[in-house]
Amino acid sequence: MEETKLCPFWVSRVSGLATESPSALTLSDLLHCNIEDPSEVWTHVVLANYLIDLEWVFDMATCLQLSSCHVMIVSGEEGLAERYAASPLAGLLGKERVEIIKPKLPLPFGVHHGKLILCVNSKGVRISVLTANFIESDWGKKTQGIYVQDFPRLVTSSASSNSMGSLQALRRCRGTRFKEEIKRYLSCIGAISSTTGTNCIPLSLLDEVDYSGACVELVSSVPGCHRNSDAYRFGMGRLQEVLRAMQISSPSGENSPTLVWQFSSQGTLTSNFLRSLERVMTISTDNTPLPDTKSPTVRIIYPTEAEVKGSFEGWHGGLSLPVRLRCCHPYVNERLYRWGQRPYAEGADRGRNRAMPHIKTYMRLTENGDGLKWFMLTSANLSRAAWGEWQKGGTQILIRSYELGVVYGTDSFINPADGGLFSATPSKPIPVPSSIGGDGLVRVKIKTLPSESDRDEPTLFLPYNPLNPQPYVSTLQMQQRERRHTGHSCVSQLSSLDVPWLVDLPHRGKDCLGKEFRDVLEGSNRRGEEPDPLRPGGCCVGALGEKRTNRDA
Repeated sequence: MEETKLCPFWVSRVSGLATESPSALTLSDLLHCNIEDPSEVWTHVVLANYLIDLEWVFDMATCLQLSSCHVMIVSGEEGLAERYAASPLAGLLGKERVEIIKPKLPLPFGVHHGKLILCVNSKGVRISVLTANFIESDWGKKTQGIYVQDFPRLVTSSASSNSMGSLQALRRCRGTRFKEEIKRYLSCIGAISSTTGTNCIPLSLLDEVDYSGACVELVSSVPGCHRNSDAYRFGMGRLQEVLRAMQISSPSGENSPTLVWQFSSQGTLTSNFLRSLERVMTISTDNTPLPDTKSPTVRIIYPTEAEVKGSFEGWHGGLSLPVRLRCCHPYVNERLYRWGQRPYAEGADRGRNRAMPHIKTYMRLTENGDGLKWFMLTSANLSRAAWGEWQKGGTQILIRSYELGVVYGTDSFINPADGGLFSATPSKPIPVPSSIGGDGLVRVKIKTLPSESDRDEPTLFLPYNPLNPQPYVSTLQMQQRERRHTGHSCVSQLSSLDVPWLVDLPHRGKDCLGKEFRDVLEGSNRRGEEPDPLRPGGCCVGALGEKRTNRDA
């Protein structure tokens, strides 16, 4: 069935797949421009991320080397500016062309984790929000998510709001919000300025763009103690305002909402934080809180040890899933679902589920589970540092890290059938999202009501199935305990058929590439590919902490 309404969502290209989606993207696709066409050449590029390998990025985007565009790097990575200044790349490009900015981190334990690409040329602006770091190991073998849209230069129009259709007026309002949100985030990380004579991108460049075609709502996190109305500009406060504005009705009858949370890392959790996130993600238009009898069902998608062991990267894929046992929380333990589907034969499956997830997604299902009410792609993992935590009776939210994400609703679509989709790089436009048989992507619809027809609903092509995920065997066991009101006092041991990936536990045996875990870990540290997940103070993820029988290595 040919889709007419497509959400601007893409996955990263994965090498090794027997069949790849024709719309899967690479970093080169996002940064491409035709250097032979002056109207296409980027004049300004912002690359904001957590980890950045500058030499690799410029190798992937030779147009940045061959043009004279101004490149602004935003990263909190220690020593990045010094390493660049001493590199051959600095001599090749010149020190004037590349500016490296380290965003302010006013609170302990915060990081710059948002992932953004902004490209400007004489035709318009390209904005990409994604989940991949700008390092080689994050592209090619992992599952990443990408939002990207091109916006044209603003053309003065005499059309009044009274003469617009309702959808056109709605999108113009969203475009205004999109512009203000992207400007706010760029200003907070120090990438734009209204002051002349600085190395930042001039604010006027963003004001000269038409954002009325924006299909998503931006949700950012910025470090600080945000009070009163400012508390709803960032983190879960901002998400609450976005979801409240959607036409989401309260659950009817005995139905309770179902949420799906999928992430690659997690902080130390508290019950108050988890309840707050639940309340925000189940909010309805009338702001009616859920009664205690309708607490949401939450499904947490996270890979098993066997899935990591048999992935395209083998044990190495687990280094980007920095799970630590000490951050175990019962809330996560009772809600775990597999990344892929069982049975899982090492080396036999060449499907997409062998690309371990670095993507982060959150969503709410329709009442009968046949679609989504909304969908979010974000850099934010499940942590208080990323989403924030409410203080002082809900009048203040404290956020430690920078994050950036986008929310899709029922009107978050492009319609290729309309023709004339704008591209800032017409020599090589971003391809329309699509899927073909065997590429491992799952068609999922965003719906206002569960009874609506699939024919005219926006479509997402997702790298996993959020509607019918497969629970861990231990999750089923704990759910049965709960139904029997025995709780965790039950002495029966949990099944070891599905064991969540834990980076700080021993992993026995050779992976599908014939390598031992300790050798992989030591080799990665020597190459300096990623932060050591086993170092003191490293990132932590909740995992099952109960005793298990016959742990499967």
